This record gives sequence, C-alpha cells and structure tokens, in this order.
Amino acid sequence: MSLPPGFLEELRARISVTQVVGRKVSWDLKKSNQTKGDMWAPCPFHQEKTASFHVDDQKGFYYCFGCHAKGDAISFVKETENVNFIEAVEILAKEAGLQIPEQDPQAKEKSSYRDELFKIMDLSVRFYQRSLSSAKGVRAREYINSRKLTSEITGDFELGFAPNSRTELFDYLSDKNIPEQQIIDTGMCLRPDDGGAAYDRFRDRIMYPIRDSRGRCIAFGGRAMSQNARAKYLNSPETKLFDKGRSLYNLSAARSALNTQSSLIVAEGYMDVIALSQENFKASVAPLGTAITKEQLALIWRISPSPVVALDGDRAGVNAAYRLIDLALPLIETGKTIKFALMPEGYDPDSYVKTNREGFDNLINNSIPLSQYIINYLKSDIDITTVEGKTSFALEAKKVLSQMPDIMYTDILREKIQEMTGNVIPKKNQTSNQKKKIVSSNVNEEFDIKELTLLSLFIEYPKLLKEFDCKDVITENALINIYNAIEEEISHNENFTAAHLLKLFPDDTTIKSIVSFESNEKSEDSARVTIKEIFHQLELSSKEKIYFDLLNRYTEGQKLSDDERKFIKNFKK
Repeated sequence: MSLPPGFLEELRARISVTQVVGRKVSWDLKKSNQTKGDMWAPCPFHQEKTASFHVDDQKGFYYCFGCHAKGDAISFVKETENVNFIEAVEILAKEAGLQIPEQDPQAKEKSSYRDELFKIMDLSVRFYQRSLSSAKGVRAREYINSRKLTSEITGDFELGFAPNSRTELFDYLSDKNIPEQQIIDTGMCLRPDDGGAAYDRFRDRIMYPIRDSRGRCIAFGGRAMSQNARAKYLNSPETKLFDKGRSLYNLSAARSALNTQSSLIVAEGYMDVIALSQENFKASVAPLGTAITKEQLALIWRISPSPVVALDGDRAGVNAAYRLIDLALPLIETGKTIKFALMPEGYDPDSYVKTNREGFDNLINNSIPLSQYIINYLKSDIDITTVEGKTSFALEAKKVLSQMPDIMYTDILREKIQEMTGNVIPKKNQTSNQKKKIVSSNVNEEFDIKELTLLSLFIEYPKLLKEFDCKDVITENALINIYNAIEEEISHNENFTAAHLLKLFPDDTTIKSIVSFESNEKSEDSARVTIKEIFHQLELSSKEKIYFDLLNRYTEGQKLSDDERKFIKNFKK
C-alpha cells in the first residue's frame, strides 16, 4: 500500500513522539526537560542502566547514543509492537483521528499538488501585504494605527489587506499561470453555483495569515472594514491544507517563544495575540473564531502543561471559561491543567495589556487554577452557608467529579469539596462509607491527602523545597517531623533522594508509606503545578474556616470588630 507523503507529514504533526515512546520507557526526570519535549530514558532496545536514549519532541525523532537506534514515532511503534510499516501507521492514525487514504498510485502527484497549494498561499500573503502598503490600503492602515500596532509587529505577523475588488487576487494568481482549480482548492477564491467566473473570497478586509506548526501558511482570517459586512470576521473554509478545529493562530512562533516565557497564553482572537506579542508576551495563541476544541486543547498541552487562558472581563468571558472547563474535565491528566486570567470588566487582553501592562502581567502570574474555577462554577448560584446549599453543592460536585479521570488531581479536588460541604463524595468505584483520608498500608495513622502529596513530591523533587515554605501548611505532627527531617537532610546533601531518607530512618513505617505513595507526577514542572495548587487550596480552606467561625459568632449575637465585619463582606464577594 502506497501512502501519500502529505498524509505522513500530517500524521507526524499530530502525534507526540514522547507520548508514544513514554508507553515503553521510564523517563530520567532529572536529565529530561518536559516543557521543551527534550526527554531521556534507558534505551528500550538494549540493556543499560544509564539514560542514553534521547527523544526530541520538537524535531520528532529519537536516538540512542549506546546502540544507535534511531527513528520517528512510526518506526518506534514498528519496532516495539512487532508490526509492519502500514500496521504502525494504522495504530498511530487511529490515535490521531486520521483516516488512512485508500491505495493511490498517484500518491506522489497528490503530494506535489499540496506543495503547489502552499505556493499559492505564500503568493497570496505577499499580494495582501503589497495591497496594505498601496493607496488602496489607506483605511486599513488607519485602522491598524488606531489599534496602536507598530510597523514592526505588523510585519512580523504579515498583516495585509484584501482590496474591495471582485477578482483582483484571482487575476493576480491567474497571470502567474496558476490553474483556476488550484486557486479554488486553496479556498482563496470560489466559483458561483451558476458556473460563472471565479471571484475572490476576501474583499475589503484586513488579512491575517494563519500558519501551521511548521510555519506554512494554510489559511487566512479577514476582518471587514465595512460595518455593513455580513460577518465582522471571515476565515478560510476547510481545505486540503486547513482544518480549523485542529489549528491555532500563532502556534509555531508561540512554541519557540516558550524558551523565554514561562506560561503559554491562550487568548480569544487575532488582535489579542498580536497585541500580547507586541508587549513581549510572544508565547500566545488563539483558536480560530470558535470555542476551543479538544484537538486544539491537545495541541496546547503538547507545548505547555499549564497554559493560562486570558478571558474578556465580561459575562461572555466567564461563560467561555465554563465551556472550556466542561471540555477539559474528561481530558485532564496528571501534570496537565489550565489556569484562568479574567480581565477587569470592560477590557479584553488586547485593550488591557496596552493600557496596563504591569496589571496584565500580574493577572497572568496570579492566574486562577482550574480547581478554583470549578468550585466557583459549582457554587455560583448556591448558598453554601446553609445545609440545603451544602447538599446541593455536593451533589453538583459529584456530577463534575464523575467526568474527571481517576488521578491525584481529582482526589485533591474531591477532598477540598468535602471539606467545604462536610459531605463525603466517593470515587467512581468507591462506596460512601470509605474513609476520606488515605490510610497507610503500613501503619494505623491517617494522612491528609494534600499533606501526603506535598511530602511525596518534595522527596521526589527535593529542589522544589527551596521554592515553598511548608512550616505553616503541614499540620499533622508525624508529617511535620518528617518534613523537618527532609529539610535538614537537603541542607547538607544536594543529592538527596528517598533512599537517603529510608537509610536514616530504616524502622519508620510512616516514612516508608510516604515514599511508597505514588504521586503520578512525571516532571519537576508538573510537580510544581500540583504543589502550587495544594498551597492555594489550603489558603482558601484557612480563609473559609475563619469566615464560618466569624459567621457563627455573629449569628450567636457576639460583637465583631470592624476588620472582622469587613472580612465577612469581602469573603462573600
């Protein structure tokens, strides 16, 4: 069976080599850099103790410096699953949601045809750029200037202008001896149903080139200059090059920018991304005129395990967050999450970053974790100060948690909700009379899941202990003593591991149970995300306890101070 080269390119673009390889190896987390897709492991093709097997996710290949095995995701599946080339492609295509083409003797010709379409798209980019610079583009340039975009950023994003002419682009491409059908197949022009002459799809619009992960132009977005236009924004149709639900604006540039920017920002539209990039938030992407799809979310997570979604400061922005939560819940994995940054009322990311860059930066750095947004979502119309409200909240929470996979993240969120309501919310396969705390298999003590998780992560990733102060966070005496022991040992031994702790305390069953506890975090970055999440939840729990204590005192007729009354008022907000 012959496959078109274009199909294999698409398959390789949709799958992560680290994800495929990760099923067969155990990553060396100290040597690896998950954020950059730079991973190391003992080679699965020969016996070794050191991690000489290297996977580069961005380049899409693996190589062993010991036995010299090399290849891509397809060859890895072929070798490890003992299947032939076509069978390996079929396995990966099914995972990627791709339909394998039927046998086509003209596969090479079809690939060549795609290359011709890419050339047409590049010609269109240059045509629109020249039109923007011409006399025809005066109004478009005035609009761009009104949005406070520099000529440099306009050039970086290759903004252009589609003249208000029925066939100007079509005539330009035709003059270069490009066949009409090829022009039609790019989606840049279309033919009327009555069989008349082809005409330009985009007219009198500012043009935004959309590029794939390899930087090739695959489509355009166009903003209407006329207020009477049927649609303010118009995207290219689905073509041989463009799948809107699987594409992101500025994906290639954003991935490169993550080398210098800590978080990927997900904005709503083209102008948001461009404005953010101008203010040096270059690791920014946007869906293409629609709500984020699960395929787009998978793309986002491939380059950033904890992206920040920047939302408009209105009800529509909040609703967009809730829609994304509903989409993300079944897809959540350990080490992968979402954070939210809600702009002040009346602002979008574009307008806010231009008027208050420092304020925008603070919003991104203090973005709201997914778990808190879930809780806000659940209790938005519920008074959890009443028994009835707590019961309703718990029932709604149970529905949400049932959509989530059975991972540590879900367990922590479950316990948080249980603390708020006093209602035990069992796991999917757990009866309600089971204990809400994790019980050690070795001792009779019960450990709070959040505190247990903190200690297990600090043992696994001791460098993180320098970033977080747990003295006021861990409350159980047995765990406080262990935390102090870990801290003391790390101060004298930079190469601290769990083995050192077990050697120091060989008979301590509590330590043995914590060391054996599986956190499921696969990298230092994902562990950091979980620790921040736990700290945030513990802080909220502390505030909630103060709130309910004050509320009880107030209902019993006790006098509250001005600060205490202010605390209650602000907490309710």
